[in-house]
Amino acid sequence: MGPQQDRASGLVDDASDEVVEPSEDERAAWERVRRSAQGMRHHEAKTAWDSAREAAEDGSRTGRDAAIAQAEADEWERITEALFDHAGAYDSADDPFVQGELEGRAHHAPPPPGRR
Repeated sequence: MGPQQDRASGLVDDASDEVVEPSEDERAAWERVRRSAQGMRHHEAKTAWDSAREAAEDGSRTGRDAAIAQAEADEWERITEALFDHAGAYDSADDPFVQGELEGRAHHAPPPPGRR
């Protein structure tokens, strides 16, 4: 079996149970999508997801560009699904996944200089 996406901790390789952290490109793509999604309602996010999915699947991108396009499509999908039964607009400050990700990064950040 190949790697499976576990957005909370990165890719998980089923063969070795090794967690592979998302790349900086993937993280940057997620951030761009979140900024774009700010204030969108479900139907607007769905339209953006459809466009991102088409871009990721059109086959014209390779390597790094293909990975970035897929990361953007994946994040649009996640946001669209989160808004499915939500009456309001998207706000990353209210997104439990984003808040959990920020909390997780804070726990893994090196201590400030002079502290241990």
